[in-house]
Amino acid sequence: MKLEASSSCLARSLGKIKVVLSFLAAIYVPLAGAEPLQMDLELADSGNLYLHGHLDQSVATSMLVDTGSGYVSLSRKTFRQIKRLPGTEYLRDIHGTLANGRTLRVPIYRVRELALGENCILTDIEVAVFPGADRDILGLNALRRVQPFTLQLDPPALIANCNQVRG
Repeated sequence: MKLEASSSCLARSLGKIKVVLSFLAAIYVPLAGAEPLQMDLELADSGNLYLHGHLDQSVATSMLVDTGSGYVSLSRKTFRQIKRLPGTEYLRDIHGTLANGRTLRVPIYRVRELALGENCILTDIEVAVFPGADRDILGLNALRRVQPFTLQLDPPALIANCNQVRG
C-alpha cells in the first residue's frame, strides 16, 4: 500500500512537472525570437572577417566584424551616400578614445535600416562617423541586437538571432 501511494504521488508530481515544462516552453519560444540565421563572412588575407550588407536597401557595404568597437562605424565615403536619405538623422556627438590614446569628437547618427547579410534587418541603428575612417565596422551596438550570436571560423560565418528577417 505504501508503494502504491508513493507511485501515485510520483505520477501526480511528474504530471505537474510536465505541465510546468510545457508552460515554460510556450513562453520561452516567443521570447527567444527568430531561428538563428547563418550569414557567410569573408575572410580577408589579413585574417579579418567582413560581413556584406546594405544600408537603407540601397548602399552596399562590407563591414569589418569588430567586437572591440562600441558602435557601427561608417567611412566618410559610405556616410556621404546615405546622409541625405530619409531616416538618416543626426543624434549627438560623443568623445571617443582611439587606440593611441587620442580623444576625438565623433558624430552619432541614426540610420533607418542596416541589413546584415541578405536578410537580417536592424532598424533605427546608431552609427558613428569617424573623421578619416576608410572602412565600415560592425560594432557591438549591432551585435548586441542579434545576440546570442556565434562567430564560426571554418567556414567563416556569423550565426545570429535576427528578430526581423527579410523574406
